[in-house]
Amino acid sequence: MTKEDFNNLDTPSSTNGPEISTNSPLSMFYKRKTNQRVLYTMVQNGKFNVFEADDYQRMHRDRDFELMYILKGQLTNYLEDQVFTFKVGEGCLLNPQMKHTEELQDDCSVVFINLSESLLNQLLSGIDISGPIFTFLQHNLEDKNSWQRNYLKFHTQVNDSDKAFKIILDSLQQEITTVKIGSNYLQQGLILRLLSELQDRHHFQVTTNLLDHSKKDYLVNQILQLIEDNAGNISRKILEEELHYNAEYLNRILKEKTNKTLTSYSQEVRVHKAQELLTTTELTVQMIAEKLGFSSENYFYHYFKRHVQLSPNVYRQRFRIK
Repeated sequence: MTKEDFNNLDTPSSTNGPEISTNSPLSMFYKRKTNQRVLYTMVQNGKFNVFEADDYQRMHRDRDFELMYILKGQLTNYLEDQVFTFKVGEGCLLNPQMKHTEELQDDCSVVFINLSESLLNQLLSGIDISGPIFTFLQHNLEDKNSWQRNYLKFHTQVNDSDKAFKIILDSLQQEITTVKIGSNYLQQGLILRLLSELQDRHHFQVTTNLLDHSKKDYLVNQILQLIEDNAGNISRKILEEELHYNAEYLNRILKEKTNKTLTSYSQEVRVHKAQELLTTTELTVQMIAEKLGFSSENYFYHYFKRHVQLSPNVYRQRFRIK
């Protein structure tokens, strides 16, 4: 990935946010916060690219499995609707379903390793390795589990218990930049050693986190997220296209979980967003109507008054946040 590739990351592949792919079986990149900018070091396919840019903080998914490890300082990590602070010696391993982003604090240095599904299938084929890391990967590589959102969190047991991990990390970086014969085999061996070291109970503690306990839970969460992302202005047709399920089925499972239909939940979100814009911004009623996808200011006026029992202007005067 080059700087130009990085600058093009902000193009969404769906209404559910962008999906990022390195287009490589294995890649590493380092981020280091320097004042208000971030120094990026990209390592893949025998190439080493360094550049400075803004901190990329848009929620996204990776097409690959992503391992993150804090080398220095700390950062704020947003995993779906959860927020964590990761400090030096801590990290996580995400499956491709997880939406996430991170915000680096001053003097923070972090490394990311992206592992493609094809590479992991190749590495884990025919080997019998137990432990939380390999169990996590094998579970998520099975087609029947590809809908699940889950991740691992890990941290060092004591100070400097990640020495071996860092040595392997440095060796892996060197081998990725090497184009000599046999480098691919050495890279694969180092990945296995890195993962094995990560689940060594004397050096790291690993915890598994599952966000969706059933496929229905997953779909309901996806429905809610899409409606929220679109401020309630999303059609059944778009929901069908995004989630690949019949709208009637989506409506039924949403009602089972929330006691609300697609229409009623979308209306609730839309009204709540209108209330927020009226009380926290200086946007005119017409601008708010346009922003929320209403065909006219008059339609928005009657829609809002029907749901809130107050006109937009009266609501703004009564509840404006000063």
